Amino acid sequence: MSSIIINNLKNIEKYSYLELGINDNINFNQIKARTKVSVDTNGQATFNGTTDEYFASITPADKFDIIFIDACHDYEFVLRDFNNAVLHATKWILLHDMIPPSLKHTRTKFCSDSYKILYYMLDEQHFEIYPMDNNFGLTLIKVPAIQIYPPDLYKDITYAEFVEFMASAKLYSDAEIINILGNENV
Repeated sequence: MSSIIINNLKNIEKYSYLELGINDNINFNQIKARTKVSVDTNGQATFNGTTDEYFASITPADKFDIIFIDACHDYEFVLRDFNNAVLHATKWILLHDMIPPSLKHTRTKFCSDSYKILYYMLDEQHFEIYPMDNNFGLTLIKVPAIQIYPPDLYKDITYAEFVEFMASAKLYSDAEIINILGNENV
């Protein structure tokens, strides 16, 4: 569960937290942040609507220390959510379901094709990116980060190409991520 990782962020109880896509609220309810906001269309969130509607409703001054993206995992949606999150995150952006464990998991109801964004980030971006070796590739991105605009060729990356690319990528264990978060400068 992602909350176990997130709650290891040093001084989490002083931070603000935004979760995009809450499903059953289990992860959201376990986060120990000072203030929390959730966004979903399921009628159980703090903001009931789409992530696009949520970001349109807040001002540029609205900031969150941590933004966890776990809404629609289709490439276009994750790309928009990430680019919106970059404008409002102060410490970390987390992306869930970035490493589908099998071809079956690239279907929309699972991880979909957001893995193409991770491929692009690892291939061409130079901000701090920490994809995990479990938890469906929960990926932590240290802020500052920038908005991204992948060339169209990344939309055509196949799952097989992604798997081959990731074979040489550094993936982080729970212990490594907890160590990184625990040493976070406040």
